Amino acid sequence: QPPKIWPKREEGRGGGCNFHMACSIRIRSMVIRAVVVLMLLVMCLGVHGADFFKEKNFDKHGNPGKGNANKKDAHPIKTVCVIPAFMDKLKDGMQLFYAYQAEEASQWFEDKCYNSTQGELSEDCGCFFWAFRAHSTVNKTDLARIALDSALEIAPFDPKLLSIKGEMLAEKDGEFLKAAETFKEAAKYEDKNGEDYEKNIMRHYYNSATAYVQLARAEDAIEMYQKALETERGQEKWSIYNSMGLLLYDLERNDEAIEAFEQALEIETDHTAVLRNLAGVYLKLGNVTAAIPLLRISASREPDSFEAWYYLGSAYQRNEQHAFAALALENATKLAPLHTLAHKMAGESMAYAEDYRGAVRHFQAAHRLLKNHSLYGGCDVLSGLGSVYMEVHEYRKAYDAFFGALQRCDCGLAPNPEECEQDPVSLLDLGLAELALGRVRDANSSLSASLEVSTAQGGGLAEAAVGTAQAALRLCMW
Repeated sequence: QPPKIWPKREEGRGGGCNFHMACSIRIRSMVIRAVVVLMLLVMCLGVHGADFFKEKNFDKHGNPGKGNANKKDAHPIKTVCVIPAFMDKLKDGMQLFYAYQAEEASQWFEDKCYNSTQGELSEDCGCFFWAFRAHSTVNKTDLARIALDSALEIAPFDPKLLSIKGEMLAEKDGEFLKAAETFKEAAKYEDKNGEDYEKNIMRHYYNSATAYVQLARAEDAIEMYQKALETERGQEKWSIYNSMGLLLYDLERNDEAIEAFEQALEIETDHTAVLRNLAGVYLKLGNVTAAIPLLRISASREPDSFEAWYYLGSAYQRNEQHAFAALALENATKLAPLHTLAHKMAGESMAYAEDYRGAVRHFQAAHRLLKNHSLYGGCDVLSGLGSVYMEVHEYRKAYDAFFGALQRCDCGLAPNPEECEQDPVSLLDLGLAELALGRVRDANSSLSASLEVSTAQGGGLAEAAVGTAQAALRLCMW
């Protein structure tokens, strides 16, 4: 063979050897020096280096151990727990599970992979996963926890396991903060190339938001909802926009709440709950005109919904459309006959609409419900009932109602008597009923007491009415 021709270095470009032999000698010299320096360095480290490696003992999988090489090696860290290719050895237990023999399946997995130190499949993450499913099915909660935690020791970054852990923290333990953080971890490790990536990551963020809602951490929840909406699947979910709108409403970010509810309605047209929520924002802002059409659609689409009729009746009442309010609230009380406030509001609207018989019926229903719940409060119900009786000239019944109102709102029965103030209007109503019954002396006493209470409270709420009543009283006495 022809001799190899080595390229020559040009002068002025770093120098170096011009011949192969000279270069080889220099290289060998440099290698020898490097070896000597390395040996000296190792000798200097001495015992300290040995102790370092001893303490940082690594297992056969490359995971740091606990400083004892005789202990069982740590599990290899996996990112996916259940690998289909490795499931053949679990088929007996899985067949029991799918054959609805959950108790037998639970026992099979308990025998095979009870915990991280015993069981022939104790290093198989899939075994722990299926053990968790089997134990959960037969309500062996403690064993299910052991199985799930053991699976997470082997595959701590598996998003499916993290999601299950988050659900357990939230639903079983009430550890909502840990649950929220765990769902965020699940989203972090979700496989972007996975077939269900968009669906899964949206669900992780949504669950995290739900956990934050339980903690009343609205800002954190909104952040998670927004992340969910950034996913392709999240953009299709009206429920996310609706949930975010409710939080924005609570934070009094009303314009953003309206926008969120409107986006929900773009996805789910005329959804009754969203319509009511949007109407609620308008009512809060005093825009009753905008709220009523939304609530009418809600009631027509969902005629069996108490909320639909109740909120519609409330809106009509605020707009002083009492005849329409009475009809809506009548429907509401039929759907929820034990709802005290609905009966009270129905009585008020019917009284304004001059349906006195209906008003009496609803005020009496509200009074019966109040008596079953407490001894104190609800005097406005009896006052309303008394006012209706006054309109139809049943003065004795009116007197009984007004007297009952004074009794139910006696400050001696109040939960915090020191914070209680007597209502001068109740005394005025009683005085007028007494005057109508011809009980002049009693009327004078009640009207004078009303004026004294009003003056002592620094208000003039009843003064004009008291003056008129006392003038009528003097006329009667004359």
